[in-house]
Amino acid sequence: MLSSDERRMWDDIERCYAAEIEEPALPGLHRSRLQGRGIDDLPAAVVAALWGSILLVLFGFVPAGFAVGAVTAGAALLWRYWPLLHG
Repeated sequence: MLSSDERRMWDDIERCYAAEIEEPALPGLHRSRLQGRGIDDLPAAVVAALWGSILLVLFGFVPAGFAVGAVTAGAALLWRYWPLLHG
């Protein structure tokens, strides 16, 4: 059994934890537009170009591999953020 002082302190602790649990709602506009556009959802052409650039670098064609890699990274970023640029 808790005393009145202990009970008051316990209630204060519970209120503090409840305030920490409730996170403020972020604007859902950007989050909903980017939903389903993670790295696992990249188009097959971008993934193939990424692997192609890795193989080019491994087989000694470093400048070509870096060029393909840079274009691929740009394409992946453009694909990821296109809904924000478009809307």
